[in-house]
Amino acid sequence: MLQVVLDPIIPNKSLNEIKSVLVSALASHGQLSEALLVYEEIKKAGHNLRPKAVITLIVRFCISDLYIIYLQLYN
Repeated sequence: MLQVVLDPIIPNKSLNEIKSVLVSALASHGQLSEALLVYEEIKKAGHNLRPKAVITLIVRFCISDLYIIYLQLYN
């Protein structure tokens, strides 16, 4: 399981920004389950993902769904 450990001095606003970027990076590299774990941490803390992170997650889920459909139809 992915665990993000950051310096306790980092302000919450910056921490949320860092985690949003982490979600984008994980999703962009196909690590959707890890991206969702970080997203859950953000939600539990009462924060929201940055728009770019949300778009990245949506795009990656759509790509993975299309890939599954392609494999089912053409294999």
